[in-house]
Amino acid sequence: MLKTFIKIVSLGKEYKFWMLLAALLGFFTVGSGIGLMMTSSYLIAKATMQTPIYQLQVAIVGVRFFGISRGIFRYLERYISHNVTFKLLAKFRVWFFKSLIPIVPSKTIDFSSGDLLSRSIEDIESIEHVFVRVISPPFIFVATSLLMFGLLSIFSLTYSLIFIFMFFTSAIGIPLLTFLLSNKTSKTITTLKSNLKEFSIDNLQGISELIFYNQKDKWINDFDVLNNKLIKAQTRMNNIQSLHESLTGLMMNLTVIIMLFAAIPDVTSGILEGVYLSVISIGIMASFEAVAQIPQAFQYLGKSTEAGKRLFEITETTNQSPYQNTVTEFSSDYNLRLDNISFSYNNKTNALSNISFSVNPGEKVAIVGASGAGKSTLVNILTKLWDYNSGDIFLGSLNYKNISDDRIRNIISVVPQKVHLFTGTIKENLLVAKPDATDEELILTLSEVNLNTFVNDLPEKLNANIGELGKKLSGGESKRLTIARALLKDSQIIIFDEINSHVDNLTEKKILETISKIKTDKSILFITHRIVQMEIFDKIIVFSNGKIVESGTHKELLKLNSYYKKLVDFQNQKITDTV
Repeated sequence: MLKTFIKIVSLGKEYKFWMLLAALLGFFTVGSGIGLMMTSSYLIAKATMQTPIYQLQVAIVGVRFFGISRGIFRYLERYISHNVTFKLLAKFRVWFFKSLIPIVPSKTIDFSSGDLLSRSIEDIESIEHVFVRVISPPFIFVATSLLMFGLLSIFSLTYSLIFIFMFFTSAIGIPLLTFLLSNKTSKTITTLKSNLKEFSIDNLQGISELIFYNQKDKWINDFDVLNNKLIKAQTRMNNIQSLHESLTGLMMNLTVIIMLFAAIPDVTSGILEGVYLSVISIGIMASFEAVAQIPQAFQYLGKSTEAGKRLFEITETTNQSPYQNTVTEFSSDYNLRLDNISFSYNNKTNALSNISFSVNPGEKVAIVGASGAGKSTLVNILTKLWDYNSGDIFLGSLNYKNISDDRIRNIISVVPQKVHLFTGTIKENLLVAKPDATDEELILTLSEVNLNTFVNDLPEKLNANIGELGKKLSGGESKRLTIARALLKDSQIIIFDEINSHVDNLTEKKILETISKIKTDKSILFITHRIVQMEIFDKIIVFSNGKIVESGTHKELLKLNSYYKKLVDFQNQKITDTV
C-alpha cells in the first residue's frame, strides 16, 4: 500500500506548493474556529459577571475577527483545493490516456471496454482524493495540536499534556479502528463499482441481442445481484462512518470531562479563574474538528490506493517493442514483404507460423480463410499494434523495426471489421483522416464509395449529424463512410479487414466495386472469410490455422481443387441450404 501511495503522490508533485497552501488555509480555518469559540465563551462568561464593557473590548474584537477570518479562510481553502483537484484530475486523465496508447491492443486484450472506462473515470477520480482528503487532514491535525498545546500551556502544562494525550489517542485509535473495519470494504466498493460499470456498458451495447434471444430478464437479474452487493458494501461503509463520528464525539466529551476534573481543583484553590473553565472546554470541543477528518482520510486511503493499484496495473505494463533506431528518410518504394513471420499470444501456440508473402505497389491481394485462421492477427502486426515473435517484415528495402509507428500508420490505412464512427457530423468523421481537406475533396471521396448521392440528399449534407457512434447510418453506409475515410487519407497501402461481413449482398457488391476501382498506385490487402468476386484480385493467399496453405489467382486455385476449392464449395452449399 505504501508503495502505491508514494507513486500516486509523485504524480501530483508539481502542485505540492498549492496543496500545502490549501492545507495551511485549512489549518487557519480550524484555528479561527477555535479562536472564535474560545473568545465567544470568554465574552459570554465575563458578561454574566456584569463585567464593564470596556474590559470586554478585546474579546469583542476577537469574536469579530475570528468570525470573519474563518469564513474567508474557508472560502480560500475550498477555492484553492478545488482548483488543484480539477488540475490533478485533468493531469491524471491525460497521464492514463498517454500510458494506454502504446499498449493498445496487445497489452489490454484481457480488459473489456467497460473495465477500461471504469478505470479511466472511477479510479482516477478516486486517486485525486489522496491529495485533498488524505494528505491535508494529518497536516491540519498536527498544526492544531501544536496550537492547542500552546494555548493550554498558558494556563497549565498539565492541561496541555492531558489534551495532547487524548487528542492523539482519538486521532490514532479511531482512524485505526475505522481503517481496519473499512479497508476491505473500500476495496470491495472500488471493485464492485468497476464490475457494475463494466457489466452495464458491455450488456447495453448488446441490448438488442439480449432482447432478441430472450435474455433480458436474466441480464436484469444479474444486474440486480451485482447492484445489491454494492449497496450492501456502501451501507456498511456508511455505518462505519457513522461509528467513527460517534466515537469522535465520545472522545471529545471524554477529553472535556477529564480536563474539568483536572481544572476544577485549580479553580477551587484560586489558581485558575472560573471563567476559563468554559474557555478551555469550548476550545477543546472546537479543536476536535481536526480529529473528525482523520478517520475519513483513512477511508479514502484504502479506496484510493486500491484504485491506484488498478491504474498502475495497466500503466506499468511494459510494451517491449523491438522497433528501435527509426529512420527519418523514406524512399518511394512501398513493396511490402513478409519473411517467415511467426506470432504467439501466450508464447506456446502460434497464431501465425512462418508467414511469407509480398504485396507489390498497385497490387490487389486477398487473404482468405475461415474464422480464427489468423487473418486479423496479421493486420495488427502490420499496423504495429502487436509485435511479431520471429521473422522480418520489409517495406521496400527498410526493415519494419527501423520504421517508426507513426510513419507506418501514415503509409497504411485500415478499414476494420468493426467500424468506429465518432458522434458528430459526416464532415467531422472524414476530417479525422485529413484535417485540411476541402468540401470538394470530401464530396469527391464520397463519390468513390457511392455515398455522394446519399449525402447530397440530406438537408445538412456534409454537416448532417450521424448520431452517437453513427447510429443514424445503416451498416452499409457506416462501412462505406469508413472506406471513404481511408481513401481520403491517401495512404499507399490500404487494408480491408472483413469489411464485407455482416452486410447484405447489395452492399457487399458495392463495397467490392469500390475496391476494384481504387487507383492502381495503391496496394490493397483484402482480408475476408467470404469468397465473393475474387476475380478482382491479382493474388489470393489462403490461410488455415495460422499458416499459408496455398496462393494464386482465383482461377489457379480452383484448378488445384484443394483447400480453397473446399472453402468455395462449403460457402456455396450454405447459400443453397439457406435458399
